Amino acid sequence: MMMKADRRSQTVSDSTASEASSPTGFGFIGGDPSIDFVNTVDDRLAESPSDRLASYDDLLNWSEQAGLVRSEVLTSLKEAAPEREQDALRVLRRARSFRERLYRILTATATGSSPDTRDLDGITAVALKAAARSRLERRGDGFAWILDEAKGHALDRPLWELARAAVALLTSESLKHVRQCADETCGWLFIDRSRNHSRRWCDMSSCGNRAKARRNYARQKARRAARGA
Repeated sequence: MMMKADRRSQTVSDSTASEASSPTGFGFIGGDPSIDFVNTVDDRLAESPSDRLASYDDLLNWSEQAGLVRSEVLTSLKEAAPEREQDALRVLRRARSFRERLYRILTATATGSSPDTRDLDGITAVALKAAARSRLERRGDGFAWILDEAKGHALDRPLWELARAAVALLTSESLKHVRQCADETCGWLFIDRSRNHSRRWCDMSSCGNRAKARRNYARQKARRAARGA
């Protein structure tokens, strides 16, 4: 996971990320692909969050790293996107909007608040579009509910897969274990699967160690002040 700087703002504007520089990798610590997608914003609680989805190509790269979209479908989308730049940009904006709606729903749930009905309706609308393009497929002794490959090569394909993942999370037992990193400026989410459900940090190697360093500094400062009194 990338190291994260200080953060404060609760949401990210759909219009700010287009000027951001493209990332070379993404963090996958959330325990669920829809949460990892929410975590494509670094410094979420800062005055100037950093959106790692700077382009439609970034959306495809994230989908590839997350294993959310099949490689042959991704190849088709990468070939189509340059010829449909405006459509690709609209999909990117919809994906960012979906992400922010999901972020607000998850943080509301994690704090015991009621999500905004408009956010629930927004997720539902995308999920219905995904459902309209899905079908049952025989898998071994059972069945799987998948996006139809014949209808799935539209530029919205990553968003439809995200909607399916988000609905699966929101209707699962894992939802009650969604937490937000305790770092005052982080904002990343994760599913707490620790034995006592006491996990506080998105990643101990970044936010956890930074908090530990702040505590050590505060203790040393207090000792120096006491010696000087």
